[in-house]
Amino acid sequence: MSPVVALNHIPRPARKAVVSALAILLSVFSGGAQQPLSLQESVQYALQNSPLIQKAVLETRQGDFQIKEYLSTGYPQLSGNAGFTYNIELPTQLIPNFFQGKPDELVPIQFGTALNASAGLELNQMIYNHSFWLGMKGAQKLADFNRLLEGKTREEVAYNVVKIYYQAQILARQRDILLANIDQVDGLLRATELQFENGFVKKLDVDQLRVNRSSLQIQLQNLDLQMEQSLRALKFAMAMPMDTPIALTDTLSDIQLPSPPAGGLSPEYANKIDIAILDQQQELLKLQYAQTKAEYIPSARLFANYSVQGQGNDFEQLGDGNQWFDYALVGVNIQIPIFDGLRKSHRLQQDNIELLQNEKDRQQTMNNLEFQYTSAIQQLTSSWNTLVSIQENRALAEQVYDITQKRYREGLASITEVLAAETTMRQVQGNFLGALLQYKWAGLDLEYANGRLLQFINQ
Repeated sequence: MSPVVALNHIPRPARKAVVSALAILLSVFSGGAQQPLSLQESVQYALQNSPLIQKAVLETRQGDFQIKEYLSTGYPQLSGNAGFTYNIELPTQLIPNFFQGKPDELVPIQFGTALNASAGLELNQMIYNHSFWLGMKGAQKLADFNRLLEGKTREEVAYNVVKIYYQAQILARQRDILLANIDQVDGLLRATELQFENGFVKKLDVDQLRVNRSSLQIQLQNLDLQMEQSLRALKFAMAMPMDTPIALTDTLSDIQLPSPPAGGLSPEYANKIDIAILDQQQELLKLQYAQTKAEYIPSARLFANYSVQGQGNDFEQLGDGNQWFDYALVGVNIQIPIFDGLRKSHRLQQDNIELLQNEKDRQQTMNNLEFQYTSAIQQLTSSWNTLVSIQENRALAEQVYDITQKRYREGLASITEVLAAETTMRQVQGNFLGALLQYKWAGLDLEYANGRLLQFINQ
């Protein structure tokens, strides 16, 4: 006798215990116990392991170093220099012949030595640059902007994980219902087979039930494939290895209506992180505009130089310390913009256009968030109404199915009526689960539109 046939001869309650024991044994011998995951644990795992979030964190760190790179231009800049020159032929200069009292006569003279060496230090320090000081104000805003982008990535990753987790929950509940339906058909089939052996029903009744049971088994197989695909999608969204077996702990143990939509919900999407990103970007663009205008303002820097220079016609002379001389200088350099071909003016126009574009982006984003919010509210209400309606139909369909089974066993109804009632019941149950999934997704979209997704998950 095969294991499947043997299990079919075990009463249903005992069969569940046997199957559970076998599953535990298989898990132990396969070396991979299932990892239990609640909704919060799934989201936390994704937030810690998602490559998208890790990349966003790296981009934030990179932005921090870019800010430090910019600020370092305001610190003292010290550089060293060294050089060596060998004059193969000294340059010749024509000068008036003052030596012989003939100033109108030009004579060739060579200046310099064959070998020259020098070494020195140069210091530059910004004294005043209005554009730089405005840039320092923007540095912190840029850091905040980068962290907002990182938060946006976290929100999107969490949203995808929750949405897939809800879908997996519904599939798991749908599987439980389908197993219960198969169990009912199995009981009816056993009773019908016994009636057929005693000559009370036709073989056609037995065949119809067997066909129905086979159809349900195929549906179960397809549902198992969907469940496996859903779990793989969840692991992908969480950045979990695909070969890690998982089990959802937040399951729908029984189908009960959720709370109805709260009346008088006020939109809070103005606090959405998308708006905060655009507002921060607006501040950065304003500073960019101010920096461009600041280029019209004069700037000043301090410079200093200290060098030593050695001269000689051979290395012996060059090595003599008496042939080395030092010199130093210090000064201030002031840059006064006068005319740059209207470069800054054109740049200001571009900056102003970017500001206007940002305002339009904010307006469009607000419209999108308002649309998402109203759509979520409408979907929440619609799915709620559907759930209320189907809840009554579901209870009625289950009652009709039970009565039809009873009448069939009493010989008052045909097997066709039983199968029709069973099909109707399954359709209503499937419709209820579909509406329930839409309701949960609508609630998720509502929290996402209002920027409360992470708080909603951690409730």
